[in-house]
Order: sequence, then structure tokens, then C-alpha cells
Amino acid sequence: MKTLAALVAGVLSLGPTMSVAQTTRGVLGEYDLERRAGRFDLPGRLDEVSGLAVAPDGRLFAHDDERAVVHAIDPSEQEVTTSFWLGDPPVAGDFEGITLVGERFFLVTSRGLLYEFREMPDGREAPYRLTDTELGAVCEIEGLDHDPVDDALLFACKVSAPERGTIVVHRIPLDPTRGRLSPIVVERRLLAAHGVDADFAPSAVAVTPAGSLLLLSAQSSALLEIGRDGVPIAGVTLARDRHRQPEGLALGPDGTMYIADEGDGRDARITAYAPRGRGR
Repeated sequence: MKTLAALVAGVLSLGPTMSVAQTTRGVLGEYDLERRAGRFDLPGRLDEVSGLAVAPDGRLFAHDDERAVVHAIDPSEQEVTTSFWLGDPPVAGDFEGITLVGERFFLVTSRGLLYEFREMPDGREAPYRLTDTELGAVCEIEGLDHDPVDDALLFACKVSAPERGTIVVHRIPLDPTRGRLSPIVVERRLLAAHGVDADFAPSAVAVTPAGSLLLLSAQSSALLEIGRDGVPIAGVTLARDRHRQPEGLALGPDGTMYIADEGDGRDARITAYAPRGRGR
């Protein structure tokens, strides 16, 4: 297993409206989160869908939280088109986030083990490079995205150690000569002003085109938008009857927001929201 230094060297159905509490500043204010643009169920092999990423061509990539199996999804056709995996049999672990940087995929476990690989044809095994980010001692990771502004990977902590009443997002540049960036820290005491509970625990992170960060919480069934200074910008509480356990979040090239929910005894699903003024 390589060290951190070695790594960095190298047509959808419409649904009823949803009652939400939200502030409307920032990027979140551009979405009509009281009306979904569409929703589709996922096959049984994705009942425990965890991370979600989107490619420039609009395809979604999802994984479950127990095996390193990646599924490509065509949202317009509402189906999984290809599946490939890391290892034979697929590597087991607590996988909590996926992101795409050019042609490079990154998949992370809750303990900070980071897998880098490329997309493979359906039914093929993907070679991979494994790195310990060394975040496991201070962060239970439940979210991963690439920040193009800093060319860094973002790791959202569901739980941080020590707990200081904050939400923490760690940042690791892909350029090894830069060293680690200071984490983004959000004071929980500031969340109530944006309609979000103080027990908000991130399950996903996504960078917006404006450069702000969106954090999703399965525990609170809520979205929180923050600036790079950690100051909250906007918050949204999602209805539990629509988002039973929201674990994955991605923004499409056309601006569509995708949220993936685990099955929780029923079918897992992906829900889409369009920016205001753009129908589907």
C-alpha cells in the first residue's frame, strides 16, 4: 500500500411537491427543492448505494458501501449500463465516496483508504493504486469530491476527533509539492440560522460551479451550503418520505442535482432536481 506522498506523486417520472424549510441564498436558492424533476429506482445490487459521481457526458457513477464495485448509470434511460470492480473478488470495505478527476476515479473508505483507478468495460476488473490518506485517526469519512479551484480532494467527516462542535472537511492537493491545505471548518452553532439541526453529519460533499460546497446529511436529511471560509450560506431540510437515507450527491454538467438514497428496506433510488427556470 502506498503512502500519501506516493499517491499524490503519481425520461424521469414527476412526483408531488415536498415541504422543506430552507434559506434561499447561494446556489441552493437556484433550485426548486419543493418539486423534483424526476426519480428512478436502482436495481437490487445498489440497495446500499453510498457515493455518487457524475462524468462530463452526464453519466452517473455509483457504488455500494460494502464492496468496490462501480456502476455506470444513464439517468435518461434510468438504468445501469456497465459495472466493473476493483480486485477479484471485489475488495471489501466500508466505501463512502467516489469522485472523478479527468479519467481518474477515486474511491475512499470511512477510514481514509483511497483507491485510484480508471473506468473499465462491463464485467472487467480495474487495476488500482491504494493509498492511506492517514485521515482515519481524526475523521470518519463519508463524502469525497474533487475541488478544481485548489486541485484537491475533499474529504467530509461524518465524525471528527476530537469533537469540537464543528463539521470538518479535509483537503489534500493532488500536487505533492504543495503539502496539505488547511481543513474547512464549520461551526455547528451557526447552523440553526439556516434551518439545519446542529447534529448535521455529512454523508456527501459536492463542489458547486460557484466554488461553494454542498454538504448532504443522511442523519438530518438536509443539505447545507458553505463557503470556503466555512461560513454557512444556505440550508435545506428534506422531507423524510422522499429522502429516507440520502447518501450520495452529485451535480450534473447541465446543473441537475442528483441525490442517491439507500434502500432502507425498499428500493434505493436517485432523485433529480433542476435549477429554477429549466424544465426536464
